[in-house]
Amino acid sequence: MDYEIELQTLINAMLLVSVSYLLGQWWRQNRFVKASARGIDPVGEAEVFLFQGKVRHAIRVLKAALDDEPGNMSVKVVLLRAFADGNYIREYSELAREVSEPLQGEPIWQQIQRTGREMEPDNPLYHC
Repeated sequence: MDYEIELQTLINAMLLVSVSYLLGQWWRQNRFVKASARGIDPVGEAEVFLFQGKVRHAIRVLKAALDDEPGNMSVKVVLLRAFADGNYIREYSELAREVSEPLQGEPIWQQIQRTGREMEPDNPLYHC
């Protein structure tokens, strides 16, 4: 009888340790720390994610960067590329509308329009 109680206690303890270990692993893999807080350029990190095909990760990094610097145009341009790579048409269109005025006449705006026309051919924003 005592052996059964000790065995059950041991099993419970091992289960608790296993669950704690797995939760720790999950937390380390899924927590998000801004690139700037880690001393990393968010645009560079997002570019690496895009190269690896990890569009959602790139978008998360870029949106966090915009929280810190809402007017950062280079972040917005890379975010447009991430939206295009992920085929996020609505998000691309909204951000393109936001940057259209400051980028009007710039070569990058022409690229944004070309990409927008491929995604949404009937949107007049890309035909100005």
